[in-house]
Amino acid sequence: MVAAMLAFAGLPLYIHVPRYYAEEMGVGLAALGAVLLAARAVDSFQDPIIGRLADRLPNRREPWALASGFLLVIGIALLFAPPGLGAPLPRLAAGLLAAFTGFSALQIALYDHGLAQARQTGGSHTMIALWREAGGLVGICLAAAAPTLLGLTFGAAFAYVGYVVAFALFALLVLARMRGCWLASGKSLPDSGFVAALRVPGVVSILAFGVVNTLPTAVTSTLFLFFVADVLLAEAHAGAMLLVFFAAAAAAAPAWARLASKIGRKAALTAGMTLSVPAFIWAYTLGAGDIGAFYAIAAASGAALGADMTLTPAMLASRIKGGGGQVFSLWTFLQKTALAAAAGATLPLLALAGYEPGTTGPEGLAALAAGYALVPCALKLAALPVLWIFVSDIGEQT
Repeated sequence: MVAAMLAFAGLPLYIHVPRYYAEEMGVGLAALGAVLLAARAVDSFQDPIIGRLADRLPNRREPWALASGFLLVIGIALLFAPPGLGAPLPRLAAGLLAAFTGFSALQIALYDHGLAQARQTGGSHTMIALWREAGGLVGICLAAAAPTLLGLTFGAAFAYVGYVVAFALFALLVLARMRGCWLASGKSLPDSGFVAALRVPGVVSILAFGVVNTLPTAVTSTLFLFFVADVLLAEAHAGAMLLVFFAAAAAAAPAWARLASKIGRKAALTAGMTLSVPAFIWAYTLGAGDIGAFYAIAAASGAALGADMTLTPAMLASRIKGGGGQVFSLWTFLQKTALAAAAGATLPLLALAGYEPGTTGPEGLAALAAGYALVPCALKLAALPVLWIFVSDIGEQT
């Protein structure tokens, strides 16, 4: 349930915020990209500190979780309050920092909780990751459908206000259900967060791979709503398309876990990554009205994503021998750095290429289509040799 709660908050942070502030708040793409980059950079660099604190306070997981959840709710409320409440850029910066800090602290605690579960029960890292990511995918599906459903129920003007209320209630329910259940993996590593994490055998290679492999998703997350609205002219379908994408990932995740148990996580992950490229590159050829084709792309690429979401965290968990909070803080630091780089680079570059939200100019739309479809496929292909050259088969069957 915690994974579902985090995903319910995370999807709007990475997908809806850029378009909301560009369209509803009137923020230019260059300024928007700069604030997103700065906020995510600050957030990334605080993660090692959060991870260090998490390992130093293993007996305080419950108040840690409550404080993190409260901060996350405050950040979401700031970000998606009605447009007239406060200057856009300061509100955006404050909301992002609050939301990212709460998200990071709760996510680190959740990953470490799963590591502790595996150690206490002798369970499989892959199966624990599967259940955690399945919960996350349920939350993502809820978040994908929420703006559309709330807009239909309360009107478009109140869709995001309704989302804030729904998220706050969901967070309260989840944190209440987790009372007395939080686990910690154990003793903190002896050195500072970065140094200690990097000394764990096998961690550096999977972290490096994780950064490269996150970039394609980071680019598509940033540009998804722009692509659907301006290239496909199908903004009304955005929520349903996201729902199909993540539902396909959730449905496929158990199959990827079973395949990994037979051929190893590395081989299964390679298969998923390879399949994602032909499934997604088709999007570059689409234009206005190609809605059915994009639903098919969403289903196919979502099924391929199930491998990434389930197997990569399991590969990292199998390498950790101590100080899980610090290692996972480094993981989140690098993942967010990739997201920051994607948002900070793609939006200003699209602006330079002549794209503006709502435009129908051929050059701007061509740049948007290339950025959304071709760039992620190239990045995914670049991640494959990183996986095979640098990532070993440590703990493949655990």
